[in-house]
Amino acid sequence: MAASGTVLVTGASGFLGAWIIRRLRAEGREVVALDLAADPRRLALVLRGETISGVRWVGADITDAGAVLDLVAETRPEAIIHLAGLLIPTCRADPLAGVRVNLLGHTHVFEAARRHGVARVIYTSSAAAKPRGEHNRVANLYGATKAAGEEIARFYAEDHGLASLGLRPVVVYGVGRDGGETAVATLAMRAAALGEAYEIPWSSRTVFQLGRDVGEAFVKAALTPFEGAVVSDITTDTQTMVDVVAAIKAAVPDARITLGSVVRPSPETAYDNAPLKRIIGPVPATTLDSGTAETIAHFKALRTLGMI
Repeated sequence: MAASGTVLVTGASGFLGAWIIRRLRAEGREVVALDLAADPRRLALVLRGETISGVRWVGADITDAGAVLDLVAETRPEAIIHLAGLLIPTCRADPLAGVRVNLLGHTHVFEAARRHGVARVIYTSSAAAKPRGEHNRVANLYGATKAAGEEIARFYAEDHGLASLGLRPVVVYGVGRDGGETAVATLAMRAAALGEAYEIPWSSRTVFQLGRDVGEAFVKAALTPFEGAVVSDITTDTQTMVDVVAAIKAAVPDARITLGSVVRPSPETAYDNAPLKRIIGPVPATTLDSGTAETIAHFKALRTLGMI
């Protein structure tokens, strides 16, 4: 049986990992933080340099089945929050690596959970798994791996009774976000905080989600019993990059932020977070204006501390 109180987080060195670890420790949970190498740099930014206890960093590769199985057997977590994955640019540049990490590594996590009595797996799917565009299909290999990952989770529930929730973030922004095609909103906020010019290269009608809110949703789900293989969006209100620029200029009136002419296709299907609400209740949803102001203030504080 799993040991109560411990949560294993894969991909823990990343942006969402930082916000999730922060929330787990606020909830009093011990954290096993797995990544290729221990890298608490983003967590330090999220915490504004404050120290944190109760986090054990483990360097391992989720494409190594033995390493994943051994770690879960040793730590016996109550739940796994599985974030490890390669994003759109890397999947495009190295398709084999994308498939190894996003599908084989994903399956290793589920198999370890099955073998060692983990109660539930909360994992990052993506809005990229939704079909879109003229041909109503996923737009890239990354989206294909995420759609396949949802099916893998379904079979682990149907065949083995392993509960899982695949959450589909869209454009998540906040301190610590520095990679992936949709990091541009955060990079613009950072530039505004530092008095730098920045052009957002594309626009789209999409859902903007604050990293703090997304981290809270993942943690609430990880600590709540449920059954089956569930897939859900997180929040549903859509806005555009024009709204992001307006929110930035509301916080920093002299910000030198401009918008490029490329239009990025959006999913044709509506966003639906009812499945998540059934598990955790009300979903945290900071407004774009408030989240942008909070993020810019956070970046300014980090500048004052000499951390950026």
